[in-house]
Amino acid sequence: MLLPLFAALVAASAPAVPDATKAFPFPVEVHALPNGLRVAFIQYDSPGLVAYYTLMRVGSRNEVEKGRSGFAHFFEHMMFRGTKQHSAEDYNGTVTRLGLSTNAFTSEDMTVYHLYGPAQALPTIIEYEADRFRNLFYDEPAFRTEAGAILGEYIKSASNPEQKMFEKMVETAFTRHTYGHTVIGYLKDIENMPSGFEYSREFFRRYYTPDNATIFVAGDFDKAATLAQIEKAYGGWSGRLDAVPVPREPKQRQSRRAQVDWDKPTLPRIWITWHTAAASDLKSAAVANLLNAYLFGPTSPLYQSLILGRQTVDSMVATYNDRRDPNLFGVLMRVKDAKNLRTVETSVLREIKNLAGGRVDAKRLEAVRSNLRYSNTMALDKADSAAVTLAVNTALTGDVDYLNREFAALAQVQPRDLQEFAKSHFMDLNRTTVTLVTAKGGGR
Repeated sequence: MLLPLFAALVAASAPAVPDATKAFPFPVEVHALPNGLRVAFIQYDSPGLVAYYTLMRVGSRNEVEKGRSGFAHFFEHMMFRGTKQHSAEDYNGTVTRLGLSTNAFTSEDMTVYHLYGPAQALPTIIEYEADRFRNLFYDEPAFRTEAGAILGEYIKSASNPEQKMFEKMVETAFTRHTYGHTVIGYLKDIENMPSGFEYSREFFRRYYTPDNATIFVAGDFDKAATLAQIEKAYGGWSGRLDAVPVPREPKQRQSRRAQVDWDKPTLPRIWITWHTAAASDLKSAAVANLLNAYLFGPTSPLYQSLILGRQTVDSMVATYNDRRDPNLFGVLMRVKDAKNLRTVETSVLREIKNLAGGRVDAKRLEAVRSNLRYSNTMALDKADSAAVTLAVNTALTGDVDYLNREFAALAQVQPRDLQEFAKSHFMDLNRTTVTLVTAKGGGR
């Protein structure tokens, strides 16, 4: 029986074969439980294998209270602590015995838990996952132990100069929004985290609710049987999302600069960014994704000049990603000699000025667009990849069809749209620049 308690949000009559005209070509059915939990079934030809993803739309953007950064990432760890019914040892032993891989990741906008492996393990996956989301159990000593482990993770990541640059960039570019701190959180907050046991319970109550979750199942499974089991296992999950409002970032009205002084030998870096719109602005998101490669990819004049020609830069990385709220578009470059930092910056700004002035290579734009489509298709090479792609794109707006809608907008972008984007976003007053140099000015 396909249960009357479910409301089909996407027609179950979707074709059984991939639709090559779509960015996400596989048929998807979405069903909703009365408690608000959504379940997305992805028809993917993957005999004997199944992927099971749980998206929680909570990330570091939700860490609004002062002194409480890092708790979204904390629960990525804590969710593996087990329940009264299934201990952490039981969970890990079962995953190993069944031949499953399991992990989780946290970003600004989401926390995602995932398993992948033999399809015959799906009933056990559903049982164990439902139990830990409904009945996570940890006492204060366990909480303190995990908080200490997070501090160790922070110390390890702090040895990466680009992690320190990221901290400096977001705290300089954002004055109110919670994108102003990194996903792992501020060091002081992590050091104080062991005293936050009661707050951790409150954070879990607010955000780990069924109406804030979507389950994605892709691969070899029986839809009717899986739907029935999920209803039984998750139907008693209660609670309603009780999110604290995230402050809006005011418009930036003057350019900002900051510098990281690194105390170990490394090459200098420069990171230039501008504020851009949220992923919900489909046209803006489509243009920004095109500009990532158009401005900073291997075929771009900047790449050709700075890396292949003059060889003053040895890496150039476009740093725009779609985000739930307005975020940053930019480029991070590793420069071979600190004396060239200003010249490299001037080269980037000159290219931006040319773009705003209408100098757009329509042929290269089309090549970039084609490459984005091809790369997206190539990334969907297994059920696990299909599930994670749908999960992370759903997190942005809550729309399971977001990826298809964004690529439809991308197909409509014209050269003049790149020019208008540059004119409206890439102004000096909207720019934040961070450099990293060693104590003696850079170099190795």
